[in-house]
Amino acid sequence: MSATEDFRGLIQFAISEEQKAQQMYKDLAEKAGDDYAKAILEGLREQEVKHEERLKALLASIDPSKA
Repeated sequence: MSATEDFRGLIQFAISEEQKAQQMYKDLAEKAGDDYAKAILEGLREQEVKHEERLKALLASIDPSKA
């Protein structure tokens, strides 16, 4: 396995983890007991979405077929 393939695999793993975090924050926000907590959790989910987008852009820059 080449270094590029290893790097690609790491990025794909990170994307998967970002998606899991998004779902976790969404689930927690839905269960939040007050609007403030819900807003914080939704903000955290939005940050994870941005992380995922950045990772996908990075992946596309090294492997255009994954764009």
